[in-house]
Amino acid sequence: MQRLAAIVAAVLAGCTLAAQTPTDPTELQQRRADKLAQPFLRLAAWHTDLAEAKRAAAASGKLILVHCTRSFMPCGTSIRCEREVLSTPEFVAFAGEVVPYCHVSAHVDATQDRQLAEWRGSGWPHHAVLDATGRVLGTHESHREKSLAELRELVARARQFLVDEAAAEREIAAVRRRQLVRGLEVGALTLAQARALFAAADVLPAAEAADLATRITDLEIADVLVRIDRFDAAQQRKAGAEFATMHRQGKRPHGRNAARDFWGGILLHVEASEKPDIDLHREALAAFEQRLGSDRGYRQFIELRRQAVRELPRKVDAVTKSEVR
Repeated sequence: MQRLAAIVAAVLAGCTLAAQTPTDPTELQQRRADKLAQPFLRLAAWHTDLAEAKRAAAASGKLILVHCTRSFMPCGTSIRCEREVLSTPEFVAFAGEVVPYCHVSAHVDATQDRQLAEWRGSGWPHHAVLDATGRVLGTHESHREKSLAELRELVARARQFLVDEAAAEREIAAVRRRQLVRGLEVGALTLAQARALFAAADVLPAAEAADLATRITDLEIADVLVRIDRFDAAQQRKAGAEFATMHRQGKRPHGRNAARDFWGGILLHVEASEKPDIDLHREALAAFEQRLGSDRGYRQFIELRRQAVRELPRKVDAVTKSEVR
């Protein structure tokens, strides 16, 4: 019986609320205008436009303190809060530490009315703290005590959350950085994993960032080679063309085998080009010799490339003359 009585009371209360809420758009707009003319909004630097509040927060580095109230019908709790808390000199002083924004549920704009729920509110007054992007950092439900101390605590908790979040992100980034370094050292990462970890790593010293970038380049080189038949000369030259593109992007290999494939592929690509890049060929040959010149297994390859160096200028001249004609 008690449960049934509670349900009936709730239904009757809902009917009473509906009966008290006007439906005439002009009346609703007037009530909203009356709400926005309340004295408490003139005591502090309140914003009534969310976009303007976000811009002010971004410019000042302050958090947004949202006061959600309503105008479509009277709300005694909201009125008491606005008169007894938000109108005090102490609150006005505190308002300088935040960007105060007043949100009015007016039944004039359905999108505007839904904002209360998006800020996790279910009644009035409701208070929330946002950052300059509109992200919710804390809420203070309507059933909680409405006092300056509570609002201060709400803002303080939001600020502490940001501090803790930043610390956690730094710790996570440091862990990702160690995972990246160890993974590259032992060869446990795919190219996609390495790129993701590199992007998520904490700010790196320039020298370390450059070293890790070259190690990731080795994975890119391996990724190219996986897609070709390494015993097919045409496909080797095709891979060399991709390596030449990577070279133009400022990428360089790290490991010995990656250097062999990278510079060797570029050499074959340049030699097969209709108009070869002689400077690139010389750079690639010098780099190949530096890393593999002492290895007897590559002496013949290097000698063939040296012969090509002597032939390439004549090839370039022939192409140039044909272009002139």
